[in-house]
Amino acid sequence: MNNQIEELKKTLKRAINGPSWIVDEWFKPLTEAKSIEEWHEDYGDVLWWTFPIEEPPYCGTPLDADWPDYHTHWTPIVFPEDPAPEEEGDNQ
Repeated sequence: MNNQIEELKKTLKRAINGPSWIVDEWFKPLTEAKSIEEWHEDYGDVLWWTFPIEEPPYCGTPLDADWPDYHTHWTPIVFPEDPAPEEEGDNQ
């Protein structure tokens, strides 16, 4: 996933007519882990990480009954858009 994000960032940097650091700023909310102190219940479920990354993230909140209590950082969950409806004849 990180390779795909980096490739997308490179493409966007070539395409924009402004400073390339803007592209990095656009992606920070998705790729920059925030500390547990920055989490609030209004964020809801997020992905929880430990560093160095040695296991998949925990998905949920520190308020969950099964919270493992050792994750230190989180990133938001990116929800995809609904797929476009298939037009008749697209499955041929």
